Amino acid sequence: MATSTIPSLSFSARTISRQAGRILLIGLPILVLVLFVLYPLAAIILQSIFPQLYASAPSLTPSLAALKQVTANPQNYGALLNSLWFAGATAVIACLLGTTLAILARRTDLPLRRAMDTLVWIVFFVPSFLIGEAWSLVMIRGGIPDQYLHFSDATLNLFFSPAGVIFILSLKTFPFVYLSVSAALHWLGSEFEDAALLAGARRWRAWLSINAPLLFPAILAGGLIAFAEALSDFGTAATIAQSANVTLITYQIYTAINTSPVNFALAAALSLLLFIAIALALLVQAGILRTRSFQVISGKNRPARDIELGGWKWPAMVFCVAVFLVALVIPLGMCLVLSLLHAFGQGLNSTNWTFDNYQVVLVQGSDNLDALVRSVWLSLGAATITTLVGLPIAFIIRRTNLPGRNLLSLFTLVTIAVPGIILACGYIFAWNAPWLAAIGIGGPQGIPFYGTIWLLFAAYIGGSLPYATRLSIGGLEQVGQSLLETAQVQGASLFQLLFRIVGPLLRASLVSIWLLVFTGTMLELAASELLYPPGEPTLPVRIVSLFNDFKLGPGMALAMLNIGIITVALILLRFVPWLAGRFIQRGKRRKTIDVSASQTIEQELRLTAGRL
Repeated sequence: MATSTIPSLSFSARTISRQAGRILLIGLPILVLVLFVLYPLAAIILQSIFPQLYASAPSLTPSLAALKQVTANPQNYGALLNSLWFAGATAVIACLLGTTLAILARRTDLPLRRAMDTLVWIVFFVPSFLIGEAWSLVMIRGGIPDQYLHFSDATLNLFFSPAGVIFILSLKTFPFVYLSVSAALHWLGSEFEDAALLAGARRWRAWLSINAPLLFPAILAGGLIAFAEALSDFGTAATIAQSANVTLITYQIYTAINTSPVNFALAAALSLLLFIAIALALLVQAGILRTRSFQVISGKNRPARDIELGGWKWPAMVFCVAVFLVALVIPLGMCLVLSLLHAFGQGLNSTNWTFDNYQVVLVQGSDNLDALVRSVWLSLGAATITTLVGLPIAFIIRRTNLPGRNLLSLFTLVTIAVPGIILACGYIFAWNAPWLAAIGIGGPQGIPFYGTIWLLFAAYIGGSLPYATRLSIGGLEQVGQSLLETAQVQGASLFQLLFRIVGPLLRASLVSIWLLVFTGTMLELAASELLYPPGEPTLPVRIVSLFNDFKLGPGMALAMLNIGIITVALILLRFVPWLAGRFIQRGKRRKTIDVSASQTIEQELRLTAGRL
């Protein structure tokens, strides 16, 4: 990712105000960001302080009763404490796994190490609720593995306990550390290590004493992301944590809203505490990194040499295989097997195999197929709008001198860390407000929005927009400033700059962003569970519903179709740079920018889209 500061174009606020087109092009994306991200988050803060603000008779009387209820109720503060220490333990394990795998993949002669990136990306995109549900079925008494392996009671009790919850969370979060450390290793040369070797240090000692400290910021960033993801994960909280009788804060938020009587104030208070915990983690990281310098990129970097593992090669290979076996092969294998069985309890008998579950899912007019089609259309729309809106916002931040652009940049950076469950709560408060009827939104005479599929669609856009904006910023760094200045001198409008110059140059990057948003939206569970309208469930909601109804075969068949869609998206994502360089025949400069920008996107993703 480019680190130099690029001068801004001279689009002043006064110039833009003279042209309605520019106002629309800049104002509309910012309006979307305000309505779909800022307004819902502000609603959570207001709801936690003014619990009657969104009541049928609104009141500005402040109260801390909801926050007191968190500390007074053992179930509430127990869920918060559980989430904090589970997330901490998960972050430690994720750092150990992710860092080790990244070093083996980037700096050793490990066989088949090039395949590790693809495997990590698949783990990254498989939803936690599917991993948790699959592992629960692997370890359940009387399940298919138990019929052959006969698990002891101690083994099952250990799995369905806090240890099992941490185990699943670690499998889901170690890719964040892997991607972060891999990006750091890409830039880490061998000059410091060579100097230590010339001074007489052994290779392993030189590596541990020099390179390991230089990787500390990347490990810390990845670990912090793992902590935040584990803290805000809803899929694990709704699956294996329930089987283990462990309550986590995300499920407590869901319960406060989804059970009668509804407790909006408590949900807001829990959401606020969750957001504060994540924000404090961000501040801790910033404070640690501010005290030391970890700069390693210069004009004198030497290409790093691979470490010869020697006799450790095959033990390292076994370790890598074991990690991906438990993180990917076993859970997805369980999903595939169950999708092909008549009955879960009849084992692997030859008469128990069938494709009927896929026929049930794909039959025209069924709830399952409707959920699949609905999620595809919502994801297509959300990915398209998010990509189109994120690019102008990124352009405002990086290539204009508009007042407030730095604040806009900070806001898009901070809101990446907002969990989906929090944003969904904000949508419930913000878009169910009684005063909206006065402006024609909701109510008997207004435009229906709350309780419709459009609210969920807006939440998908709001959840992905900060992410897409930060990724677009990474791509914009690759477009030369002189190119845009020349176009401006020649009279190019802002619309032409964005969609006839910048857009085509960043074609591969924008396609990558689109695919990532599409894939993430297809798998979104937290916002979907809270916001889907009655009778219109999305794909993840339908899968969980089938699991809860013990219809494991159709549920797993639907999940495997979801995985198939993800796999196609991943293949497209991996081949976008190659396709850009292969088929775009409009000059060497254009191809170079397009592929380079797409590679910048991948580097941003290796740092988890610049979340921290």
